[in-house]
Amino acid sequence: MKWIFAALLATSSCLAFASDCVKFTDEDYCNVWKNKDGDVKTIEFLRKDQSLESWDKMITAKLYSDKSALKQVLPGYVKSVKSMFAIKPEILSPPNSQHEEEVFILMVLLAPDKSHYEYVINRFYRDANTVSSVFYSHKLPFAKNVDFTDIMENKNSWLEQLQQIKIESYFGA
Repeated sequence: MKWIFAALLATSSCLAFASDCVKFTDEDYCNVWKNKDGDVKTIEFLRKDQSLESWDKMITAKLYSDKSALKQVLPGYVKSVKSMFAIKPEILSPPNSQHEEEVFILMVLLAPDKSHYEYVINRFYRDANTVSSVFYSHKLPFAKNVDFTDIMENKNSWLEQLQQIKIESYFGA
């Protein structure tokens, strides 16, 4: 009987864990960290066997519950990462947006300790009176010549997949 109970508990734990995961590039990225700072909620998702101290790909979601327009969020965000820009960011407005406001910021950032670069696609969007952000970070080794082949081959797919992620459910909204 104890064995059956343990098996049921393990199964329900796995199901609960799996429901706190997001599918991206045919892999599960699961919630490893949550934070609430004022009216900004953040969740970070990593692939299995990755940690916040050692990762190579990450999904981050933010919910700005006190913001009702992108212009209330974007200047502060850009200011917070501007010192890390390795190249000028690219800003895209998707033509097929289902949201009242939506923009993608694509950038290559140099880590402050110069240990690596991060290719980041950050999607900001607004619905009703809430601004949300979901972004994909992809670490690249620091080198004189960085290989961007994987990024160039997958960028469009990553944009499409990010546009399909419904982060509100992860925040209980």
